[in-house]
Amino acid sequence: MGNHNSFYSENLQEIYKMQMMQWYVGVEKEVQKLGFNVNVRSDHFHKQNFMQLYTIVKPQHEEIVTMSTTESLFATEFENIKRSKKTLDPFKEFYVTTLIQDNDPSLQEFERQVLQQLSTLNGCLLEIFQTFRQTQLPNCSKELDQFIVMFRDSFVQILIHYYDLNLFASLNKCNFLNTSSLQCLVSNMIFNDQVASHVYQIKKLEQIQENEKIHNKLQFLKEKTLADFGISIKYCLDCTTREYIQSKQSSKANTCCQSQQITKKDTFETLIIEDVDSTQLPSRPQAKLLQGTFFLQSPFQNAIEALKLIQFRQTPHHKVKQLVACFRSIYSAIIDYYNQYTKQPSIISTDEMIPIFHYVLCKSSLQNPYTHFEIMQKYLGNLDGLEGFYLAIMEAVFNIV
Repeated sequence: MGNHNSFYSENLQEIYKMQMMQWYVGVEKEVQKLGFNVNVRSDHFHKQNFMQLYTIVKPQHEEIVTMSTTESLFATEFENIKRSKKTLDPFKEFYVTTLIQDNDPSLQEFERQVLQQLSTLNGCLLEIFQTFRQTQLPNCSKELDQFIVMFRDSFVQILIHYYDLNLFASLNKCNFLNTSSLQCLVSNMIFNDQVASHVYQIKKLEQIQENEKIHNKLQFLKEKTLADFGISIKYCLDCTTREYIQSKQSSKANTCCQSQQITKKDTFETLIIEDVDSTQLPSRPQAKLLQGTFFLQSPFQNAIEALKLIQFRQTPHHKVKQLVACFRSIYSAIIDYYNQYTKQPSIISTDEMIPIFHYVLCKSSLQNPYTHFEIMQKYLGNLDGLEGFYLAIMEAVFNIV
């Protein structure tokens, strides 16, 4: 640790002289590609910015907490499940997060400082970004995607050349500053209120048919039960039992010609054990049934609420973070249920996850779901990891509906 800090203090000036003699060459190339008229070489803040970044030193104890450059931006223990496998183990998902989000508890202090420096713009970096802000955004979805993605990727390269981030990552033995994480950083910088609103409105107008088709199909399924979605009985949890008993109660009420309408309580119903044909119940601990109560709320209610919030998230990465939270809630509901009986659920296959998410999407009443999906898909950058898998499940559900 001491030697590491000493190396920085004694050699920082030499590093700057040796490595940054022609830092502007790569930056100018990207600026010309964008067609911006910015005088890069007149940047008087470059040395100051460079020094500020390189004085951020990674503590030695944090060196073991790095991820491979081939891993996704959302890399976690879950990432150890190879992308080619068709099954997911809910016990492998401990924590999923975007790298770039203020106050994210997963960020170490070193990472916070680095990202803060990279996102604090002045000099030619500020001028380049202001030029982008002043450019009229296209009113066609395809052209808009191309323009924003081109600027995002160019600005990532500009940051790499401006700070020589490859050298910085090498000196600090950290790989979190890969292309994906930088794309995430720049995308979050791009998607302010104005850009986010423009992208959403343009795509929504062009995707009226897709959204209406999905909406109509989901409305048709609105009152369906978990089992109607083809969800495996072992993942219907208490809800299938509840729905079975409700149907029995309704049938009994009709048979007895009761005029009074059966109303649902907000929290629970009391069961009459004699009215239940236990042979038709899904697999479920009998002790739970004999307690005489069951909850009306869907076991996946937290996932439903999490999915609703996608429409209130501004950047593509915060939308996908919300999507990840939705899937985590699905896993948590299953794990919590089986933990009550000291059992572990079997590995959830992709085929089993699709109908569960189908149910969650239907119950969430998410507005313009296809538009939110495309915003995430178009602007995420790397779709090879966990976030890409969840988006693939979302797309599969759209194909069903």
